[in-house]
Amino acid sequence: MNEERIYQLLGYLTNNNINAEDYDELMGYLAAATEDAALQSAIDRMWAELSPAQQLRPEESDALYQQITGNARFVQQPIHKKRRWLSYAAAILLLLATGASAYLLFTPTRTAPVAYRELSVPAGQRQQLKLADGSTVWLKGGSTLRYPASFTGNTRELFLHGEGYFDVTHRDNQPFLVHTGSVTTKVLGTAFNIQAYDQQLTVAVVNGKVSVAEGNTALGVVVANQLLEYHPQNKQVALRDTIAGNMVAWTKGELILDNVTMEEAAVTIGKWYNVAIVFADPELKKSRFSFSFLHGENIGEVMNMISQLNGFSYHIEGNIITISQKKPLRRQPQR
Repeated sequence: MNEERIYQLLGYLTNNNINAEDYDELMGYLAAATEDAALQSAIDRMWAELSPAQQLRPEESDALYQQITGNARFVQQPIHKKRRWLSYAAAILLLLATGASAYLLFTPTRTAPVAYRELSVPAGQRQQLKLADGSTVWLKGGSTLRYPASFTGNTRELFLHGEGYFDVTHRDNQPFLVHTGSVTTKVLGTAFNIQAYDQQLTVAVVNGKVSVAEGNTALGVVVANQLLEYHPQNKQVALRDTIAGNMVAWTKGELILDNVTMEEAAVTIGKWYNVAIVFADPELKKSRFSFSFLHGENIGEVMNMISQLNGFSYHIEGNIITISQKKPLRRQPQR
């Protein structure tokens, strides 16, 4: 079995964006499982990501296991000897399967009410998407969005990895939810930008207002020209004023670096030009600056300007850029 595929399917289920085909595939893996290492590893990884409040006691896990393995969708093949890790899988499926996935689990003869599509944008590019409700999404290079083909339920829910700008059509009775891992940004109608990478989540609002939460824990309310930063590892939240227009200038092909460190700039430039920037001297990461590139400058032009501003040298080889301290000029010996 393919561990990454199983892990992906489990993620779709627990995040409530699995479709009927993917659900059947996952149930097939679980029903046909023996002591398969890939399946066990994927389930262990998913279980480890649950917060302590979400994890169940052993007796609760066993009870949920019995409910799942007795479901008609699950028992398509003979069930092998019960294993502890499989009862963990059952706990995950029932504990976190809500909305579309719960509907599938308990109404086995029906299909999923929501059909999701997926759009991935290659690094170094950007792409615009029009949603079924008239909302507009811009996706930055290296980003992926899962979104419904139509919005038929009580909410409009999407799943983002990477960076996206959302200009949302207002609907009083159908909130717009963007899930980024365990964090959800909720709006009725507004324009905002989300950066959702592994180490940090950033939400900037152009107009309107959004609320940001992790599970049942509110992280903050963000209004126009404010920015919320959240670090999932240490749970730190910061809310500050910003020029939100600069945050979304990338949708117009403009690269604006506003009061960033060289380390932060390296991430942005890397995704913009599909390059990797490495530092020969870690001290160079701390340099802070602002610069705007509004005319489609190439990577060489960008690096020339930034290196002059920050006083470093650089070397480009393929798609790798190495930044180093400038070597001091040698003094000519006096005669």
